[in-house]
Amino acid sequence: MNVATAEELLFPVEIFERMTEFAEAAYPYEGCGVLVGKPGGVLVAVSEVVEGRNLVQDRRHDRYELDPKDIIRAERQAREAGQEVIGFYHTHPDHPARPSQFDTERAWPGYRYVVISVQGGRLAEAKAWRLVGGEVPNRFEEVPLKGGHRGPGYNPAGLVAEAP
Repeated sequence: MNVATAEELLFPVEIFERMTEFAEAAYPYEGCGVLVGKPGGVLVAVSEVVEGRNLVQDRRHDRYELDPKDIIRAERQAREAGQEVIGFYHTHPDHPARPSQFDTERAWPGYRYVVISVQGGRLAEAKAWRLVGGEVPNRFEEVPLKGGHRGPGYNPAGLVAEAP
């Protein structure tokens, strides 16, 4: 896997909405998936969101393990399109959109992680994160999100109605 180097993530409206659908459908359990795009520069556009399968069975309400087969499938699709896996998303049912200690311990450097808070089955908040390089123990810092969500519902100040 190659590693994203962008400082911001751009979500075209339709891609953000697809990720929202996946996130809400997983509720009340954690959902997860892969972000595909083309790294480089200060802004990376997410061109595809690939829904994944959560392998955790006993604690699906507060844990996820993305099926490695889904990562491999996303990598193949990305490569065929001249793109790369640039990160991952997962949901936090009825909890804030910030990485847990469990998330922090299991994260891979160089990727972006979108954590989506789903409250009562509806998107409440989405935030992007990346590991701070070279720190032990691992620590996340927030990454700006651009683009976003059209229509009624969630559209925070950091997400605009249309991608530039």
